[in-house]
Amino acid sequence: MRNFILLVVVSIFTFSCDVPAKQEAEMERAPGFLRAGGEQINATDASPENLDLWDKYIDAHNNRDLDLIASMNIDSTQMGNFRILAPNGQVIRGSDTQIEFLKGWFEAENPTWRTYFSYSMKLEGQNGEWVISGAEVKKTVDGKEVTTYDVADVYIENGKIGAFWVYQRAAVPTE
Repeated sequence: MRNFILLVVVSIFTFSCDVPAKQEAEMERAPGFLRAGGEQINATDASPENLDLWDKYIDAHNNRDLDLIASMNIDSTQMGNFRILAPNGQVIRGSDTQIEFLKGWFEAENPTWRTYFSYSMKLEGQNGEWVISGAEVKKTVDGKEVTTYDVADVYIENGKIGAFWVYQRAAVPTE
């Protein structure tokens, strides 16, 4: 009987310390990815300073500070020259073209941004980092206030904005 009790105690102690090992796939999976060019590129968290840069950039838009906006753009990056891919398919190439576009847009529609989320990430093998950010955008179109929800994929290199892609959907009317 004594041997039986000793065996039970040793068994309980041995198995209570056994922690199941994580599966190899669980340990190796990155928290995010980008699928491009037929391959999957791992994504990880990036510098929170990118979030501050993007917030400052959006504030400059809301304050109509075109000089500050231009100073925050970088002319050339690993991904090419500065550009914006707008939700309507328009491509704005170069900081000077962006500033001219903004002058007209600010005058015509008076857009304002209210950011509601941002996340900074880095892709393996790229020099720069990314901010993915969502904003409520209010503007005046044909005398009526219009609200859209925009998501921007922002490429940042050397602490400056190198490019961004904007995706947009109209606000759903409330009942």
